[in-house]
Amino acid sequence: MMQLLLVDDEPVILEDLEIFMRNTMCFDHVHTAGSGHEAVQILEQSPIDIMVTDIRMPGMSGLELCEYVKQKQLDIEYILLSGYAEFEYARQALQSNTAAYLLKPVKKEELLQTIRQSADRLKQKREAALASRKAQETVRSHLVQLQASLLLDVLKGKRWTPEKWTEQTEKLNIPFSFGEQVAIMLIRIENRFLEYDERSIALFEFAVVNIAEEVLQEYFEVWTCQDDSHYLAFMIKRRNGVSTDAPSKKILEQLVPQLQQTIASCLQGKISVIISDFATFPLSVAEWYQQALALFRRMPESEQELFHRLWDQPPHMPLRPLQRLYEPPTVLQLIETGRWQDAEERLDYIFEELSGNGMDTAESLSEVFLSLSNAYAYLIHMNGLQMADVLEDSYRSGTHASAFRTVKQLHGWASQALERIKERIGAGAKVNKSALVLQIHQYIERHLSEDVTLQAISEHVHLHPAYLSAAYKQETGVNLSEYIYRYRMEKAAYLLRNSKAKIYEIAAQLGYQYTPYFTKLFKNYYEVSPQEYRAFVGRE
Repeated sequence: MMQLLLVDDEPVILEDLEIFMRNTMCFDHVHTAGSGHEAVQILEQSPIDIMVTDIRMPGMSGLELCEYVKQKQLDIEYILLSGYAEFEYARQALQSNTAAYLLKPVKKEELLQTIRQSADRLKQKREAALASRKAQETVRSHLVQLQASLLLDVLKGKRWTPEKWTEQTEKLNIPFSFGEQVAIMLIRIENRFLEYDERSIALFEFAVVNIAEEVLQEYFEVWTCQDDSHYLAFMIKRRNGVSTDAPSKKILEQLVPQLQQTIASCLQGKISVIISDFATFPLSVAEWYQQALALFRRMPESEQELFHRLWDQPPHMPLRPLQRLYEPPTVLQLIETGRWQDAEERLDYIFEELSGNGMDTAESLSEVFLSLSNAYAYLIHMNGLQMADVLEDSYRSGTHASAFRTVKQLHGWASQALERIKERIGAGAKVNKSALVLQIHQYIERHLSEDVTLQAISEHVHLHPAYLSAAYKQETGVNLSEYIYRYRMEKAAYLLRNSKAKIYEIAAQLGYQYTPYFTKLFKNYYEVSPQEYRAFVGRE
C-alpha cells in the first residue's frame, strides 16, 4: 500500500477527490494540500509515493512543486492536472519525467487508473533499484571470491570478447586488460603445511598469497585464485612506471627464490613454484596453465622447494606405472573372499610403493583413489548396501581424488573406508530394503513441492535410477512413480478438505506449477475436479 498526496487550490475539487480516493481503499493514507507550500510541508513530514497536483496555483505552481521534488531527489511519481490553457506547460513537465498529465475536469476513474499505472511503475523502479543495491552489496561482500572465480575461468580457457572482458574486469575491479603482457605462476604448498587440517591449511595458503603479493608488488600487479587441484595460481603483469629496464621475465625469475626464502623464514614451510614467460593476454594463458598443472602432477610430493620455468623444461619422461595396485590378488579379490587381514596388508603394500622412488605424484594418487573407490563401491552395492550408509563422512564431504594432497592422507582414507566396509559386510550385516523404502518415502514427503523425480531420489540415496526403481518395486510391489502419484492425490484431497488454500496454491504445494495439469490428474484419479470435490465434501 502507498501514500497519496492530492494538491489543488480549489477546496471543493480537493475534497471530492479525497473522498473518492479514500473509498477506493487503494492507499494507506490520502493527504491533501491546498497550495504548493502546504504540499512541501507534507512532503517533508510524510513518505509520499504518488503526488497529484494542479498546475496553476497561487504562490507555488504545480510545475515548481515538481521541480522541488526533483531537486530533493524524492522517490515520488507525480501527475499533473492541467486546463487547456496550461497544455504547453504540461508538455514541458512531461519532458522532465513527470509520470502523466490529465486535462481538467478530470474523470475520477481515469485519474484512478493513471495513479495505479504510476504505482506499478514506481514499484517496478523500486524493485529494480533494490535488486541493483543487493547485487552491488553481494559483489562487494564476495569480491575476492568473484575475482578468483573469474581467473579460474580464464585459466580453464573460457573466452570473452574484449568488450565483455572489459565489462567483467571493471565490475570486479580487476586491473588486467586485453593485449597486456602477462605471465602465469603456480605454487604448491608442501611439508609441514600439509600436516594440519584443511582449515589450518587454508590459513597458511592465505598467508602465502599475502607474502607473494608483498614480494611482487614493487614490480607487478597480481591476480590470484586457488584451482581445483589446490594449487595457488597467479596471473602477473608489470606495473606501469617501474623504474628498471630489466625484462619482466628476468625480474620475476629473481623474485621467486626470494619468495621461497620469505615463506621458509616467516612460516617455516616450503613451496614449489612454476612460472611461465610473458605474452599478450589472453593468448597462451590457458595453455601455460595446463602445462604447469601437468608438470606439478608429475612432480613427486617428496621432491620439494623446486623452481621450474616452463620455457626451459626438457621433454618429460612417461610416468612409471604402479605395479602393486594391480598385482593379484587385488584388494577387491581379497575382500570378496573374506580375507580382511590380507586386504589391510595389501593396502600397506600399495602405499609403500606409492611413498618411495618418486612415485608419490598427484597423478599416481588419483589413480590409486579411483581404483580403490571403484572397488569399494562395487563391494558395497553387491552386498545390498548404500554408499552413504557405509562411507558416511566421504559422501557428506563429496570426497574426490584432488581432496588428497599427500600419500598419508589417501592411505588414511583407504584404511578407514576398508574398516567401515569390514564392519558392515564382514560381520554379515544386511540392510533390509525396507530401510531404503522408508528413506525414499521421507524424501518424497519433505520435497513434495520440489523435485521428486526418480533421478532426484536416486541422487539422494546414491543409487542408480534403474537399480533404485527395481529395488523399490521388488520390496513394495508397486512402481515408484505410481506411489508418488497416489501420495500426491491423497495429499491433495486432504488439503481440499482441511484447508482454505486456493486450487493453484494446493497444486504448487504438491509440485505442480501448471494448475490445469494438476486438475486433469486429480479428475482422472477421483473422477471429479478439485472444485467439485471441495464443494461435495463441504456439504457433508
